[in-house]
Amino acid sequence: MKKGLIFKMFVYFLAVSCLLLMNEFTRMIAEANQTIPVGRMVSHGGVKFQVKENSWEKVETPFPVFEGMKIRTENGEAVLALAQKTRIEVGSDSVFYFDQRDQFNLLQGKVSFRVQPDVPLRFKAGSLWVNNSYPLQSAKGSSVVLTKDKGFAGSILMHSKGSVTVKSIQGSLSVTDSNGALVASLLTGESITLPSVVASSKSPTLMANANPEGTGGAAPAAGEGFLGLSTWTWVGIADVAAFTGAAIAVSTSGRGADRGVAPVCP
Repeated sequence: MKKGLIFKMFVYFLAVSCLLLMNEFTRMIAEANQTIPVGRMVSHGGVKFQVKENSWEKVETPFPVFEGMKIRTENGEAVLALAQKTRIEVGSDSVFYFDQRDQFNLLQGKVSFRVQPDVPLRFKAGSLWVNNSYPLQSAKGSSVVLTKDKGFAGSILMHSKGSVTVKSIQGSLSVTDSNGALVASLLTGESITLPSVVASSKSPTLMANANPEGTGGAAPAAGEGFLGLSTWTWVGIADVAAFTGAAIAVSTSGRGADRGVAPVCP
């Protein structure tokens, strides 16, 4: 009887340890993604990044750019180097941030970009999305296939009154609205200016949540949750409590059943 109880306690211990390890592993992955920069930026002039609301600090070049980090060029300019030789040039008096690693948000100003093939990067200006489009090409028979370009290049300019000009320098560009509906399709050398009534965004502007505390390009600090514990920690505690309660109930019911059943061996 004592050996059976010890075995059950050992099984409970292993199960609880696995739950805690799984929660900690998930948290570590999330934090690791935040500490990997989207790209590197070189700049000159008065380029700054947002530390907190209404608080900006000047960047030191080269500078790592993280998700959610809002940057403004003021009277300076900047060039971002991303994966696979993808480049984004940011003009003066511009404000931008990466909503995700593959989503560049332009809040004001102008950017010129050159994106290499197979790089999943799209640009947002107001409520408009700009990305590479693959032209349809007839194949043998009646089927139609997609033809990939050798990357794409273009520029986006947000005017002071809210209109947006999109230009394709190389490749095909698609301009869609917030619902994914096609607004314009541009070929190499073509451009279009969309009025503010089409380009204006009604969604609230995202503020930077994960920024380095100094100009040395440190990784964003992790926030503290309720009572100083992170969200993942509370999830782990809840899982452990639920599992332990269920285990105790099963163990108690098992001991009650053992009293009423005769042993198989004499």
